[in-house]
Amino acid sequence: MLKFKRGDVLLIALLVLLGSAWLIYHQIQGSRQSYDPATLYANINVNGALYQSVSLDGGEQTIALDTEYGHNVLKVFNHGIQMVAADCPKKISMQMGFISRPNEVIICVPNRVYVEIVHGGNRATHDSGIDAYVH
Repeated sequence: MLKFKRGDVLLIALLVLLGSAWLIYHQIQGSRQSYDPATLYANINVNGALYQSVSLDGGEQTIALDTEYGHNVLKVFNHGIQMVAADCPKKISMQMGFISRPNEVIICVPNRVYVEIVHGGNRATHDSGIDAYVH
């Protein structure tokens, strides 16, 4: 059986405290940032390729994705986007909810759909598809 010494318990408590403080700090920093909705886009990728880039500043719209991998429906409203229908078995992508901040994502693995909110400057983040060159 494992026995913890006083130093072990103190080290674990210190690491948990530091980790919690770091997470709280980043949560507060993220909630303070505000973005102009006119500069935010949703990049919709299917099977690793950019399918469509949608401005989140426009009005309400529905985007139907009918691909060889499956059927998904995205709804753009209130300066964000949400997966409202998917034909995958577990429908986890629909449970990811409404996203409206940069770097938030919705992923539907069986249908190979990846939706990411990006700031206007990085509108097309997956241009070349090349990760590295090996000589």
